[in-house]
Amino acid sequence: MHRTIPRALVVICAIAASAACASAAESVKLAAPGRPPAPIVLSGDITVLKLTPQQKRQLSPAQLEERRQIELQATIVEDLAYHLEKMTGQRPEIIVADEAGAIPTPAIVLGDQAVQLGAMPQHQTTMGESFRLLTRDGRLLIGGESIYGVSHGLYQLLRELGCDWIFPGEEGEIIPRNESVTIGPLDIALKPDFEMRAPWYSGGRIIVKPEEFVLFDQWKLRQQQTHPGREHPRYLTGGHYWFYVLRNHRELLEKNPEMRALSRMPDGSLVRNWSQLESTHPAVIDLVVEDIRERFKTNGWPNDHTVAINIGPNDGTNYSVSPESIAASPRRMDPVSGEEDFTDLLIAYGNEVLTRLEDEFPNLYLGMLLYGAHTDYPMRYKPHPRFAIVIADITQSRYHSLLDPRSATRTYYRNILEQWAQLHREQGNPMGFYGYNWNLAENLLPYSKMKIWGQDLPYYHRMGVIGHNNEQDKAWSILGSHDYLMARMGWQIDLDWRQLLTHYCQLAFGAAAPHMEAYYLDLIDTQESAGIEAGAHYASEQILNLDFLDRAKAHMAKAAAAADTDVHRRNVDYFSQPVGMLDIFHQYRAAMKRFDFAAAKSRMDAMFAHFDAYQQKNPMMVSRYGRRYLERLQKPFIEQAVTYSTGDYRIVYQLPDALPTIFDPHAQGQFMGFYHPSMREKDLVTTRTYSTTWAAQGLGAYRPGAVWYRVRFDLPNGVGDQGIGLFVGAAEDEIHVWCNGDYIGSGHGFPRPFTFDLTEHAQSGQENLLALQVIKRSMVNEIWLGGLIYPSFVFAGPQLEQVAPRQEPLQRVLPGSGGTE
Repeated sequence: MHRTIPRALVVICAIAASAACASAAESVKLAAPGRPPAPIVLSGDITVLKLTPQQKRQLSPAQLEERRQIELQATIVEDLAYHLEKMTGQRPEIIVADEAGAIPTPAIVLGDQAVQLGAMPQHQTTMGESFRLLTRDGRLLIGGESIYGVSHGLYQLLRELGCDWIFPGEEGEIIPRNESVTIGPLDIALKPDFEMRAPWYSGGRIIVKPEEFVLFDQWKLRQQQTHPGREHPRYLTGGHYWFYVLRNHRELLEKNPEMRALSRMPDGSLVRNWSQLESTHPAVIDLVVEDIRERFKTNGWPNDHTVAINIGPNDGTNYSVSPESIAASPRRMDPVSGEEDFTDLLIAYGNEVLTRLEDEFPNLYLGMLLYGAHTDYPMRYKPHPRFAIVIADITQSRYHSLLDPRSATRTYYRNILEQWAQLHREQGNPMGFYGYNWNLAENLLPYSKMKIWGQDLPYYHRMGVIGHNNEQDKAWSILGSHDYLMARMGWQIDLDWRQLLTHYCQLAFGAAAPHMEAYYLDLIDTQESAGIEAGAHYASEQILNLDFLDRAKAHMAKAAAAADTDVHRRNVDYFSQPVGMLDIFHQYRAAMKRFDFAAAKSRMDAMFAHFDAYQQKNPMMVSRYGRRYLERLQKPFIEQAVTYSTGDYRIVYQLPDALPTIFDPHAQGQFMGFYHPSMREKDLVTTRTYSTTWAAQGLGAYRPGAVWYRVRFDLPNGVGDQGIGLFVGAAEDEIHVWCNGDYIGSGHGFPRPFTFDLTEHAQSGQENLLALQVIKRSMVNEIWLGGLIYPSFVFAGPQLEQVAPRQEPLQRVLPGSGGTE
C-alpha cells in the first residue's frame, strides 16, 4: 500500500549535497504533456513537527541527528516537486510506500526503497555522501549511503534535467520549461572528491539578513555542499581557542598571571597580557587537558570517539617573550608579515597536550590554523601524528594562485605547504583548508578567483587536504562565477576552470555569454599580471587601472547589446555592478590625487548611491561588507580632508606623492637625529606614497620598524597671523611628526586621518622642514603597504585646539629599566 503526503505537511528546510558521472540502463519517461510528472516515492514519513529551541536542547545528539535527517528528506522531496512543477507546469504526487510492490511505474524512488530496487551505492565515505542514480523497470532510482547521499543524487538528477543555480534565490534558478521529460538510460555511482565542502557567509546578521542565510543554505543544498552542522571527524572545528580559555577561566588567570603571555611594551616594560596564554607553563597544559576531558563528558562522547578539536591561539600577535617561550622558538621572522613566526612555540604546546591525552583518547586529533603569526612549518619540533592543521591563507596575495611564480607571498607559502604535505604522507597528520572566497579588504570592485580556485583546489587535493570551510561574502555580482566553481570542484576536482567559466556564462547570460566570458578572462589576466600583492582600495587603482576600466566597460556594453531575453539582460546588469563601481572609484581617486576633496566626496557619495541601487534591485548582488569598508577606510579621511581644505581653512602646501625616504628598521631614527633640519638629503632614496603601494615599488618584504619622510616646503607670507596645521590622510599605522626639528606629536591607528598644530613652529616666508616617522605596529592591516597611505597637506585657518592626537615622544629605555616579570 502507499499513502499520499498532503503538500501542507511537506516542510521546507535547508541542508547539504554532492554529485557527477554516468553509464547505462534504460530510459524512463518522467513527464508527458497534459499529465502530472511521475510521482515521487519514498519510505518513511516526511511530516516535520516544529520544535522550540528549548525542546531541541533536550534532545540527545542521536535524536537531533534523526530529526535532521527527517527534515532533510522533507526538504529535498519538496524541492524536487518544486522543480518538476516549474519544469512541466504540473506538480507530482508525493507518495510514501511501505512495500516495494506498492511502487507505481513510472516513479522517482528515493532512499531505502531505491536501494532495494537496485540503486546500491558503490562507494563508502566518511560522511555517508555517496549516491547512485539508476533507471530500471520504468523507474528512476536514487539510492544513497544515507539521506545525505540521496540528497546529492537528487540534485544530480536535476542537473541531468538541465537545472542549475547560478546564485541564491529564485532569480538565480535555471529550470528549463519542458512538458515532456525522459531520462536515461542512466547508471551513475559517485562520491565527492573533498569530504568537506562547507562555504559560509561571514559577518553575522549585521552583514547578512536572516532570509539571505536561508537562501544561501538552499543554494548550498542544491550545489551539493556539506550540510551545516555536520562535522568531519578529522577536520578541525573552532578557531581561536585561547579566547575561550581566557574568558572562562578569568578568575584563575587573574590569581596566576604567570599563565598569561608576557609582552614587551613599546617603552620596554614587561606585562602579562590578556591576549595570549603562556603556552610553556605546565599549569596551562593542565588547563587545556582538563578542558578536553570536560568536552568529552559534556558531549557524551566515549573515549574512543573520533574528533578533531582546535586548541590554537587568539588572532594577532602578543605572544610571550618569557625565557621559556623564547627557548622554545627559533626566533624566525615571517617575510610576508614582517613579524616573528610562532609555529614552533605552538607545535611544542600541542605536542605536550597530545602526549598527555593520546592513550586516554586514542582517536583524538588536536591542532590549529596555519595562519597569521603561526603560518610556517616548524624548524625545531616534529608535530605529533595526531596534530592537525587547517590552512588559512589570510596573509598571502589574493590575486594569485599557489602555482603562480609571479607572487612572492604565494611562492613562499607553497614551499611551507609542501613540507606539511610530506609530513601528511609520512605519518598521516590531517590537513584541512579554511579559505576566503572574496577579497577580504575590498568587496565592491571587480575581482575573480576563477583561476585561483581552478589551480589551488586541485593542488590542495593532491596534498591530501580533507576539504574546505570557505568564508564567503554576499556579493554575487562580483563573486558568483567563482562561488559556483568552488562548489562544483569541491565535488569533482578534475573539472577545468576555463570550461566551468564558459558554462557559467552560458547559464547566466545566454547570447551575451562570449562577451561576459571575455570580461572575466581579461579581469583574471589583469589581476595576476599587475605585479602587486596587496589588495584593498590602496592597490585597486594600480591593478584595475584606467585601461582595464575602458576594456571592461566595452565588454559590458557588448554584452548588454547581445543579451536577447529579459532574464539575460537583467543578469548582465547585475554583474556589471562592480564595473560601474570601478568607474566611480577612479573618478574618486582622480579628485583625491589632485587634492579636490569636495569633488572626491561627491564621488564617494555616488559610490554609496550605486551600492544602494543594486541593493534595491537584488540584495544578493552586493556586499554590506563592501559598503562598511568604504565607510571605515575612506569616509573619515575624505570628510576631514574636506573640513581642512574648504570653508575657514585652505591648503597652503600639498605634500608630494614622491618623497625623500629613510628606512629605519629598528624604529630608532629619532635618537639618531633623522628629524634634524641640517641632515644631508641629497642622495636619499625617493619613494612614492599615496599613488601606489610598497609592494609595487619592490618594498613589500620590508615590514618591521619605521620609515621616515623629509618634506621641505615654503610657507607663504601673510599666513603668519593664522593657525597653521598639518593634515595626514593616513599612515601604516603610527606617525610621529617633527617641524623644523621640534617634536609636535603622534597619531596611531589604521587608516585614520590626523591633524597636528604647527602654528608655533612653522615659519612664514622661509623654508620649513617636516620630518615624518611612520612605524608599523600591526600585522593585520593589509599585506605589503607601508608608510603614508593617503594625501597629506599643510593648511591655514583657525588654530587647532589640540596640538596633536598624542604628544608623548618615544623614550629610549636605558639598560636595566625595562621592568621585570
